[in-house]
Amino acid sequence: MAANPHGFFRFAARYYPLLLDLFYRREGFTEADLRNLIESTCAESDPAPVTVIDQLLSLGIIEAIPDATASFELTAPVQNLLSFLLREHRLTSTKVLQVYLSDLDDLREELDGAARQGLGHQAARALNDISQLLERIRQDSHSNREAIIGEVVKLKANRQRRKVRERFEIINRLWSRYLEPLRDLIDVSKAMDARLDDLDRSLTANGGTFAHDGALTREFSRCRARLLRLRREMVEDFHESIREVEPLYISLKKESELVRGASRALEILDRAGVASLQLPDMMAIPIWRIEGTFSDTSLEAFFHGIKGYTPGEAPRIGDAQDHVRPEFILPTDLYARLELTLPVDDLLAWILETYPEAGVGEVVRAYGRVIFHHIGTMQFGTVERRYPLPEATLVARPLRLEKIG
Repeated sequence: MAANPHGFFRFAARYYPLLLDLFYRREGFTEADLRNLIESTCAESDPAPVTVIDQLLSLGIIEAIPDATASFELTAPVQNLLSFLLREHRLTSTKVLQVYLSDLDDLREELDGAARQGLGHQAARALNDISQLLERIRQDSHSNREAIIGEVVKLKANRQRRKVRERFEIINRLWSRYLEPLRDLIDVSKAMDARLDDLDRSLTANGGTFAHDGALTREFSRCRARLLRLRREMVEDFHESIREVEPLYISLKKESELVRGASRALEILDRAGVASLQLPDMMAIPIWRIEGTFSDTSLEAFFHGIKGYTPGEAPRIGDAQDHVRPEFILPTDLYARLELTLPVDDLLAWILETYPEAGVGEVVRAYGRVIFHHIGTMQFGTVERRYPLPEATLVARPLRLEKIG
């Protein structure tokens, strides 16, 4: 039977200290522990502990642990609610996000099928499920960010006096289990980017199919806005997590390697002595002894011979001349020539003709500089063209540039 929300939150407000204590008991609690907690937190006017336990069970706040007798734990929905309120976020594996992406594919296909058949009610249900799933992914991404930053803050403070190796193991787990797989997942042209592109195209196309239905059109627009927000915030969450974790990861990795190396060296030293470390060979430790100056008589005679030598005038070095490598495209020269030539039907072809000695890297760099310099109005062609160079062949759509105004 569904719990009464009013009764649930009234009970939670009255017994909040009890719920907070139960929340931090990750391994669960026995019935005896629960009775003691209730007696210590409740007033004399409150019901008996057995009545409070019955209320906890009926409201869905606690449930029995499956592998224990007379032991309980908070239910997952209540844990999630308290985690959100207390900012005690828990990490979500990248594999869970991959499952979410698979569900999005299934819902997108359902939406496409509803659009082909003109079934507006079925499309509305698919849109609702897609919106909920997008929000779930966004919340999990944000929770991961908060959990990772919280863990980094704890490791930096190190109030528990953890050793370097233990701290590195924690940060290395965050790096290898959550951040590295997530980097591969959200990278451009990878699985997540392609699937979200497919969903965006589906929402755009199917929104036009139901353009006559005003309510459904608004749902399509709102769903696309949710998708855009997800893509933006998920990347922000990832980069913010990387900024927090990476410096500590590099620092602890170096310290951990140093500690492990020192421990290993001391172990060998204890068993086989200092000679077994072979420090002069491994570290090339220099040895310098001064036993006398100019012990070589021929060298001493040479220095006596050059005593009083007066050097002649040094040869002059010619004046330096500005020399620009022919393969380097100077930006100021590029912009000046292009402004005199506008309009240009094909920017890439013009660069190749104007600077025939430039390499493929310099050509692409000059092409990018012109695009971001906003010299004129730009318009891409519809058909791709191939531009053969000695070391590679470039493929692009012709870009036409015209003077502004």
